[in-house]
Amino acid sequence: MKSFELLRPTTTEAAARVLAEGGLLKSGGVDVLDRLKERVDEPDRVVSLVDLGADHTSITRDGDTIHIGAGATLTRIAASDLVPASLREAAAQAASPQIRNLATLGGNLCQHTRCGYYRLKTFPCLKRGDDTCPVLAEGAVQETAGIFANRPCACAHPSSVAPALGTGNAVLHVVGAKGLREVSFADLWAAPVKGRASDTVLADSDVIARISLDARDETAGWRVAHEEIRQKAAFDWPLVTCAVALRVAEGKVEQASVWLGAVAPAPIRSTAAEAVLTGKPFAAPLAAQAGEAAVAEATPLAGTRYKVQLVQVAVRRALAKAWGRS
Repeated sequence: MKSFELLRPTTTEAAARVLAEGGLLKSGGVDVLDRLKERVDEPDRVVSLVDLGADHTSITRDGDTIHIGAGATLTRIAASDLVPASLREAAAQAASPQIRNLATLGGNLCQHTRCGYYRLKTFPCLKRGDDTCPVLAEGAVQETAGIFANRPCACAHPSSVAPALGTGNAVLHVVGAKGLREVSFADLWAAPVKGRASDTVLADSDVIARISLDARDETAGWRVAHEEIRQKAAFDWPLVTCAVALRVAEGKVEQASVWLGAVAPAPIRSTAAEAVLTGKPFAAPLAAQAGEAAVAEATPLAGTRYKVQLVQVAVRRALAKAWGRS
């Protein structure tokens, strides 16, 4: 790890000002410290958010909207009755208890891909500035790559919480060089390009202050759930995640939201699965049809064909779990 200067501002505004002069942002540090140790990043300055105030870690409700500080840990989110069940489940299943005690909502959402070609500098990588993605080379096998939108980069975004935020219509409140602005979850993501490591539209000097999302109360007819499939039961990044939100009226799915994670460079919404569900009474065959629709446009690589089936399984399980809640 290269030596660096550690800075600890006490407000998001101060952090944004410092970052505008150069530096790498660190929240819980789960992702950042890995990149520093692997020398994927070698900054002169690291700007830590550890000293930001209570607002940065708070969880509150205002009417039908939940506000979560970007510095709230996954452990705290998993234990909060204010948070929708799907987000609680996503936070509770991520990594291990030790990691969840440090990992933050903003950090988990904006972490970089766990693709081995990106993480090891001995390999070429489009995100690090090389001409092509080695996962797409003839004969290459990468079992954790994406099965959607996997060109010119086949990475898969590893966030556990992202799909649940998608079903909640999340909005990020971001402090940058020009002050506070809002970025919708759907507009947060950027397609991979040569030389850019991040999968978001956020600038290097941006700091997420908090994230707001819809409450999705069961009293309003909403049923939500999250499903994650991993190689190991604990301390692993997801192979496939799915979060769903169903609004039920008169025994039918009046409105559906289905988001997938770990299958593309960014979380993706499956409008095809939503169309299958909307206007129909729920049943196991309908969930299976939604799973099939979710993978209709998948373009798996040699090592990731198994993920097509995993997506179908995750969609079916998440839908059954959500429907079973009253």
